[in-house]
Amino acid sequence: MTNNAALDFDTDMQTIRNYVSAVVETKAKIATAYTAALDNVQITFQTASPAEARPDVLGVILKSGLKAAEKSAVTAVKESTGADLGPLVDMLHAIADEVDRAAKAATNRAVADWLTDLRTSIVNAYTQGQTGEDLRQQIEDEYNHNDEGGRGGYIAGIENELQAMRSVQAPQSQIVELAIYESWINQNFNEDCMDGAGFIQLQFASDGSATSATVIAPLGDRVAGRLNSIKDGAGVSRLMDLNVVKKVCRDTECMCFESNNTVRKDVLDDDAHAFLTSPDNWAQFTSFTT
Repeated sequence: MTNNAALDFDTDMQTIRNYVSAVVETKAKIATAYTAALDNVQITFQTASPAEARPDVLGVILKSGLKAAEKSAVTAVKESTGADLGPLVDMLHAIADEVDRAAKAATNRAVADWLTDLRTSIVNAYTQGQTGEDLRQQIEDEYNHNDEGGRGGYIAGIENELQAMRSVQAPQSQIVELAIYESWINQNFNEDCMDGAGFIQLQFASDGSATSATVIAPLGDRVAGRLNSIKDGAGVSRLMDLNVVKKVCRDTECMCFESNNTVRKDVLDDDAHAFLTSPDNWAQFTSFTT
């Protein structure tokens, strides 16, 4: 190996080590944001019985938090850079599998207990002394299987992935937690937005003043209280921005809105319609009454 070739090889090996280090660090940051959200979700649901928060249902909503983390931290970078970011996607999918495993094993267990076990598994897998040695060995093997010409293209791809990996920002834990509570509300929606459950209700008095805002779902008061605490950090300034079905009433006149605020059920009175669809009126509701 010539001196130049040896220098190139050493540079390439350093690039690989830098990439692996960035992968390990980014995985740890994403896992930490998710487990921080789990900590608070556990507190919110700690008094729930297995019937109130069935493991299969809770498993679904916990995976909604993972989807929010992927959208917040990974998807935008992939779209803007064209990078694969495969190790991060694989990690999120592996955590989703672990959520499924934990939920299946949680029959008749208290919610807090199996959430503790789930959190511990994630912490151990992604935030405790991880070195990325297996990934480094895999990349080096792939590099070495290329001829001299192929190695240049291969390492260029690693350099692009490294640059993209360094631009990934760990999601705010509030965003992850918010997505979990939104999913909790949505999972309880029974297609009846007037007398059913699984939505938020915003109540105006007959004079147009805001009087109450509630979560109509199991453990609704606890979920509402936690949403009040995290919504600003998650970028939600008004309750109508939550990704759930809404029932909005002035006195006894009520309308229902889909999660994207399109009308689901209208009123016959034009004045009531204009009032209940007004963003200026919606802006009165910035937090739940608990």
